[in-house]
Amino acid sequence: MRLLLVVAAMRPGGAERIVVQLAADAVRRGDAVTVASASGPWVEQVRAAGAQHELVPLDQRSAPATLRAAGRLAAVLRRFRPEVVHAQNVRATLAAALALARPGRRAALLTTLHGLAPADYPAAARLLRLAGGTVIACAPAVGRSLLAAGFPAGRLEVITNGAAVEWPSEPELAAVRQRFAVGSRPLVVGIGRLVAQKAWPTLVEAARHIRDADVLVAGDGPLRAELEATAAAAGDRVRFVGAVERPAALVGLARCVVSTSAWEGLPLALLEALTLGAPVVATAVDGVADVVPPDAALLVPPGDPAAVAAAVNRVLTEPGLAERLSRAARGASGAWALDTMLARYRERYAACVTAPS
Repeated sequence: MRLLLVVAAMRPGGAERIVVQLAADAVRRGDAVTVASASGPWVEQVRAAGAQHELVPLDQRSAPATLRAAGRLAAVLRRFRPEVVHAQNVRATLAAALALARPGRRAALLTTLHGLAPADYPAAARLLRLAGGTVIACAPAVGRSLLAAGFPAGRLEVITNGAAVEWPSEPELAAVRQRFAVGSRPLVVGIGRLVAQKAWPTLVEAARHIRDADVLVAGDGPLRAELEATAAAAGDRVRFVGAVERPAALVGLARCVVSTSAWEGLPLALLEALTLGAPVVATAVDGVADVVPPDAALLVPPGDPAAVAAAVNRVLTEPGLAERLSRAARGASGAWALDTMLARYRERYAACVTAPS
């Protein structure tokens, strides 16, 4: 099979992690794989997996930019001649659909939708309906939101995001401990992009009331300077340390991992933390509440710093709670096994290739 994966850019993020995993799995099985994106630091992971990369400017948010990207993508289609084009999220799908609309383009189109702000689902449903092809929701809640917005059920599937992560080695733990000056106080860790969706100001405010702990957020993004200023004004209780290539070591040092997102599809960083058995406090949004059992994490309302602080303080101080959460999280992790996700996508690709034209 010849598979073209299309994503806005290969910067650290959940959709991008899925692209690397899908590319690596397909290459291992003897398929020819190309990833089209506007580049980024994770292009090296694509190449290390044995896939090719094509530079296509898919990360610009305007109609003229999407048309230009579609033209570049059409050239990639001519050279690579894929049987399946798998786009991530709406903008990449629109560019792919326009490129495939040109004469001679016979590849099947798939889209994975990784979650949207609630107000964005109606427009996304209209655009994805026009683009054609099957849409795969990364979590049941994403699928329900698309259906509620009018997307046809016959063109929708759900394949739950999968996560797999190895426990960090002692040298990795020691290196991260030294790099971030982790001392004897309990460490509370947040992991994710520094964008409005992740609602890090909620954690900054909550940190005022988290007792006797250090709070650290690993990730980068356009709001970093603003968030650092907010944290400084709130007493410098939260450190923003930038992107961390292998956050598993931070999770291994953490007494609690926190996610304060205003909305999510199904965040891989959270799933990976749970897979490692980290005690987690997370907002009960979208796919999180669907997939994470209530005994595997403390789920709190979004936008509620007091609830976040109270839950974190419980994890840090309530006897036996962290151990119970850790045990339940490890037990629940089979629901988001990476091998299951990869097998489901392989089945979908095979169905595309064998479907009558």
